[in-house]
Amino acid sequence: MARITQIRKCKRPIRVESRTVMDINMDTRYFSMWVYAAGQESGQDLRPLSIQLDHERASQLQGYLETFLKQKE
Repeated sequence: MARITQIRKCKRPIRVESRTVMDINMDTRYFSMWVYAAGQESGQDLRPLSIQLDHERASQLQGYLETFLKQKE
């Protein structure tokens, strides 16, 4: 597992072509996410991608999510 040390906003195009699921867990130090392979809504094929955020990065991500949630489609 790797701890995220930077979150950078970019202008990459966003493409959504399939569905999947994400598992989360947290303890007092980290918020963790595990992402399953595309098309694995049942969560059977865990990808090696896992993300751990400390309090500082989680707070930064929260700001981006709040901005996103305030936008209208």
